[in-house]
Amino acid sequence: MSKDNNENRPQLRLVVNNTEKRNQRPAASEDDFISFQELAANRELFQVEFYRDLEPLQAEGYREIESFLVEKGWPYGLDPRHGQVIVIPAGVVCPESDEHGGAGQDEVLVYLAEDATGQGLCLALEMLMPYYSEDEAVMEDAFLYGPVNQYGSLFLEENRHDSFLDLIYRLALPLYPVHMDKILLDRFFSIAAHELKETLEGLAGYANE
Repeated sequence: MSKDNNENRPQLRLVVNNTEKRNQRPAASEDDFISFQELAANRELFQVEFYRDLEPLQAEGYREIESFLVEKGWPYGLDPRHGQVIVIPAGVVCPESDEHGGAGQDEVLVYLAEDATGQGLCLALEMLMPYYSEDEAVMEDAFLYGPVNQYGSLFLEENRHDSFLDLIYRLALPLYPVHMDKILLDRFFSIAAHELKETLEGLAGYANE
């Protein structure tokens, strides 16, 4: 993204600390939003609801992810009300995130979805980048000319609360016929940590101080 295309155009800015609105786990109202602290503190309570309607293969996969996170000693929560996602603080997955615009509110979401081919599952990880602009052209430039990663990618999505565009990093891995184990998960999160660092560093170069 070239800064000299239009010097008068506003650059990317850090997202302000409004967790309920700038979040990948949208809620119909602020009362529906569940903070990470609540998810983590009441994980066993949410666990029953989280696993209730899952297919056996999907449930087995989520239990493998939980086992991996427990072994790593990472804090996490289970959110059964916003798309069946595992919620992890961004700074845990990518320790450098706080150095490049991240904040304590930032989250990484991990989930298992049906593979697009209908064969097996897809392991995915997403993080909302902590930058925004009211100028859609700036967001489109960030998307078009931002960092290009080997495995993950950036995409734009309209925020339902304010209609601004969100820039989101996603890493996805098809699991069929691969069996998910701790070695695969360790590699998956290592890739995410590296690419998130590179992406945040790249976007920080276009942000206002």
